[in-house]
Amino acid sequence: MSRAESGYGRKGRRGGSRRFTGPHTAEHDYGRDNDGYQEQGYDPEEDFSAEYGHTHTRDDAIGYDDAEYYEQDAGDERAEHVGRSERRGGRRKGRNKRGVNRVSAFSASAIKKVSVLGDRPNQIVYTLAEQSKRKRGTAVLGALLGAFSIALVALLGLLSYQLVTGAGGGATGEDSIVAPPEGHSTLTPEQYRFEANDPDVFGPIDERSADAEPMTEEAVFGSVEELELSGMELELRQSEVTDSCTSLVWGEELGQSLLDADCANAASGVYTDADGDHVAQVTLFDLSDSKSATDVAAALDPTNADTDLGFLLARTGGDSDVEGLQDGYSQASSQVMGHYLAVFWSAKADGSPPGEDADLAVLEVASMGAFGFVYDEVVASRPDE
Repeated sequence: MSRAESGYGRKGRRGGSRRFTGPHTAEHDYGRDNDGYQEQGYDPEEDFSAEYGHTHTRDDAIGYDDAEYYEQDAGDERAEHVGRSERRGGRRKGRNKRGVNRVSAFSASAIKKVSVLGDRPNQIVYTLAEQSKRKRGTAVLGALLGAFSIALVALLGLLSYQLVTGAGGGATGEDSIVAPPEGHSTLTPEQYRFEANDPDVFGPIDERSADAEPMTEEAVFGSVEELELSGMELELRQSEVTDSCTSLVWGEELGQSLLDADCANAASGVYTDADGDHVAQVTLFDLSDSKSATDVAAALDPTNADTDLGFLLARTGGDSDVEGLQDGYSQASSQVMGHYLAVFWSAKADGSPPGEDADLAVLEVASMGAFGFVYDEVVASRPDE
């Protein structure tokens, strides 16, 4: 076959005929201008990634299995034009040694790669969007886990506080009996009187309400720092309101009866006369109802053969400057006042018996005026009266 017949004659050497003589099929049509590539001497295999800050390989840029397809097709075309590209190279000294403007080649390369990918750019976008969703979901999950951890730490701190302080363990905050101090006095009154609940008077407070406020020292003793009866004047020497009812008594059965009665708190005070010859200790237990108060009064009664021995701990003697209620003679009375149990315990400072005078009787009755707080609560429960 002659050079003219083959199409590689003079026009072929001069680039006058710029036809792609290979089989033109859909496989070879990448959407580029073949004549334009030949005019600029563009090498489809040439990689511009390093010059433009891209470090991926050609196979990575194309993706999946198209690398092999692309290389085979581009190789056929490159074999077709390698001769004329080399021949033209010597006459184009003003051009870049790669034979094409860098920006134009980069753009053409990008167009070719997108064409090879076909619909895959959309798939990549969907994949990136899905990854972004997962990242946001992970961030939200991390935030929720962080908040849960903080809440858990706070809850553990609260439970630890309640365990140490006994707070929040029920209406009393007390679930075990407090042991009395070693060497405590076990004095019990030689005379004990009990007065049952009077529903006509204390019916409105027969049961402690669920939202009842606990007693305070000011509420109970603020208005009764001084008491007077039949010429005997009493002065409050010490007072206390405590959440631990069992810390005011000794005797296992008595302590248990306070727990069973759901004792919320207790108020205790000590009065003496001006000369310090007489002493009266008053105690008020806040219990669940009048029946529970009656049960505690029975356990407190030293003459009750059905219960073990137990009574109030004296708040006198020892570090106190008040004498009495440690040994010798004493007398006491208790009264159920709705859901309260009041105990009045009195004696002479030297523990001597009363004799023929009525001082101890006057002392005991005078001390009963210490709990006007209970009557105020009755009145508050009957606003119509």
